Amino acid sequence: MNNPLFCRLAGTVLCALFSSAALSDYNTVFIDASQGDSITNVRLGMGETPSGAEGEKVTSMFYLGYFSSDDLIKVDGVNQGSDTVEILTLGAGGFGYLNEPHKNGGAEFDFELSNTKFDQTDYDRTAIGFKTQLFIPVAAGLQANIGFNLRPFFLSTDWDDQADLEVEYQAGIEYAFNWDIALYSHYRKVDIHTEDVTTSFAEDVVFGFRARF
Repeated sequence: MNNPLFCRLAGTVLCALFSSAALSDYNTVFIDASQGDSITNVRLGMGETPSGAEGEKVTSMFYLGYFSSDDLIKVDGVNQGSDTVEILTLGAGGFGYLNEPHKNGGAEFDFELSNTKFDQTDYDRTAIGFKTQLFIPVAAGLQANIGFNLRPFFLSTDWDDQADLEVEYQAGIEYAFNWDIALYSHYRKVDIHTEDVTTSFAEDVVFGFRARF
């Protein structure tokens, strides 16, 4: 069954992106890149950052993302062999820190239009998702990171699709040289939930950097 809600929301997201691109004065490049044994993840975007004190600026942005994993597929914890999974994303949202970021931290909140494909199966799913990550101060530039990305069935192209929910988890530690550049190490896991079955297709520790300039 085709999903009219997805079509309306996808149209709204795309219109917002094109309107934002036409009206905004982009002055910021955003890069987020990481690599692990089996996971590669890159996001590249453009944004608008208002003037302000360092650490008090929030970047409104849109970006393209690419995720690839060549890992063991596990169904309810049982190995099913390896497969290559790719996720392409078009996202829009905001990234930045609160006032006094060394005390209060920061966050990123995004909407994403994504497409997930398995190399050796017919799994091909397009959906809208919600991505967020929190930056929690620990000490002098050191910060903890927790985040998730949810892609529920009712925001996919087809309500009778192959998954009730795609979800990405991450948790780790970061060091911010300033409030624009950070190095990090994250544990990441990506699952598909279908009724009472959970399929894990990516689990890894990645090392990466995030920058806006």
